[in-house]
Amino acid sequence: MKSWQTVFALLALLGPGPASAACTMNRAALLPITLWQGKLFVPVAVNGTTENFFIDTGAATTTLSQATATALNIPRDFDHTQDTFGVGGLESHLYIGQVESLSLGDIRVQNTSLAVAAFAQRMADGVTPVGGLIGADILSRFDIDLDIPNRRLGLWRVTGCTEVKPDWPGEASSVPMQVAPSRHVTIPVRIDGANLDLLVDTGSPSLVLSTRAAARAGATPEILEEGRQLQGMGVNDRAFHAWFHIFQRMDIGRQVFGDVRAVIVSNGRYENIGDGLFGLEFLKRGRVWLSYSTGSFFAETQAN
Repeated sequence: MKSWQTVFALLALLGPGPASAACTMNRAALLPITLWQGKLFVPVAVNGTTENFFIDTGAATTTLSQATATALNIPRDFDHTQDTFGVGGLESHLYIGQVESLSLGDIRVQNTSLAVAAFAQRMADGVTPVGGLIGADILSRFDIDLDIPNRRLGLWRVTGCTEVKPDWPGEASSVPMQVAPSRHVTIPVRIDGANLDLLVDTGSPSLVLSTRAAARAGATPEILEEGRQLQGMGVNDRAFHAWFHIFQRMDIGRQVFGDVRAVIVSNGRYENIGDGLFGLEFLKRGRVWLSYSTGSFFAETQAN
């Protein structure tokens, strides 16, 4: 009995152990979204000048357009280039620009290096050039609350949390989200009985599958050749061949979608990034939350 009394006395002297880190969630920015030609644009201030950048979770690197870099006299390093991948293949001619400040609402990134590339797309007036894209290198610093139906993008700082739950009025379905070293994120889906891992890509207007993944879901090369064929444009405006196919069903957690339209492209375009792209065709149907901090993907439960 005395030995236990001694232990309790020592514990009382030592006091309580170190407290676990508190879970905190603070919204760092709330930005209006403009949906234009299959892209999600938000206002971004570059060295104090507001430009139209699109949000692209499928791009590893935040990139400035050549038009903006020229208009703002951004210093560029023409002796070095940076490689990046996209649906259209490899683009190896992205020069580096030095930006004093890049601001998304109240979020400010100072003295940063950005890739610089050509963007052929213009805004709705047909004149204003695209300012650039915000990629996963910046987006992955936050949890993303993407509410396309209401045209809002929330960026949240989440610290000390092992799990999160979006503060939404409705129900949410969740699946695990894998974050690669490149900061690309993939989620598990089931299409016509095939278990696939798709990269969440806000820069893609469509659901896109590799030919290998499509075959696992029943769309063999023979079936694709009998259907509708497409020509698309990818990185650096390079053309690529594709097929169109409609699958019967896609399951994401508790969500079930029917008549699933997909673009099918060759396998080589998806090395090391899963079985394809989960693009705006389905992201825009409801609110989604990408929790980089806890590795979870939430989708607003909705009637199909």
